[in-house]
Amino acid sequence: MTDKKAFYYRPKTNQSNRPTVRWTFVILGWLFFVLGIIGVVLPVMPTAPFILLAAGCWARSSRRFHFWLINHKYFGKFVRDWEKNHAVPLYAKWLGTIMMALSTTMLFFRLPDKNLWIAWVIAAVCSGVAIYLFRLPNAK
Repeated sequence: MTDKKAFYYRPKTNQSNRPTVRWTFVILGWLFFVLGIIGVVLPVMPTAPFILLAAGCWARSSRRFHFWLINHKYFGKFVRDWEKNHAVPLYAKWLGTIMMALSTTMLFFRLPDKNLWIAWVIAAVCSGVAIYLFRLPNAK
């Protein structure tokens, strides 16, 4: 029998020396983390960007929270892939692109004609995000 030990990734953090800055990043990290959790249950709210923002804030403020997030059972692998290689899983790229396309298409049917320009602006932004996503390396 072999002992199965949990793999823990210890990142380098860039903590600020000023307490005000650290506390601001801790609070922002928790805000983004809560928004990411809300995004898990609400289909219109993204999860990944908020979790990555939380990781970035905690990397600058709290080793403990950052270490907890990057070794988290569900979110840890995505955060580690992003921090190491700026990589996103292929299924996440497709899922994000499909969700953006569906949401934008719904806007074209739901907005009144005088506000249709809003849907076109959002379509352009979503297209740019999709292009950016597919230019990133695939996470393994």
